[in-house]
Amino acid sequence: MSNELVLQAITGIYVACNAVRLLAYVPQIVAVARENSGAHAISLVTWLFWTLSNAATAVYCSTVIHDLLLTGTMWGNTAGCFAVASLTVMKRH
Repeated sequence: MSNELVLQAITGIYVACNAVRLLAYVPQIVAVARENSGAHAISLVTWLFWTLSNAATAVYCSTVIHDLLLTGTMWGNTAGCFAVASLTVMKRH
C-alpha cells in the first residue's frame, strides 16, 4: 500500500471517528438535562478540560495544518463538551 493511501485511510478513520463522536455527546447532554439532583456525578473538571483540549486542537488545525474539515470537526467537539459542562454548571446552581 502506498504512503499516500495509508495517510488517506488514517485521515478518513480520524474524521469518521470524530464525526461519530459528535453524535455521542447527545446522550450525555440529554442525561444532564434530565438530571434533577445537581448533576454531581458529572465531572465538571473533566468536561472543561476536554472543552479546552478540543478548542486548542481546533486552533492548531486551523493555524498550523490549515485543514478546514478537521478544524470544523474539532470546533463541533468543543461545542459538545461545552454544552455538557454548561448544563452541569446550570444544574448545580
